[in-house]
Amino acid sequence: MMKIHIKLGSIMKERKMTQMQLSELSNVAQAKISNICNNKLKELNIGILERIAGALEIDDISVLMQLESVEE
Repeated sequence: MMKIHIKLGSIMKERKMTQMQLSELSNVAQAKISNICNNKLKELNIGILERIAGALEIDDISVLMQLESVEE
């Protein structure tokens, strides 16, 4: 089975950015960013990903997410 892994936590760590800073830049709630960083969401709105990618100046979505094989 394949699963989408969001790499937001590692990107923020590399850039020394807090969840609150990203929240302010992207206009996405800090709690939502926390859930994304911990890969705890089952569904994610495309608009949220676009706002986060825009705030982080990411133009290649593969920087932010990747498909991983998961054992069932």
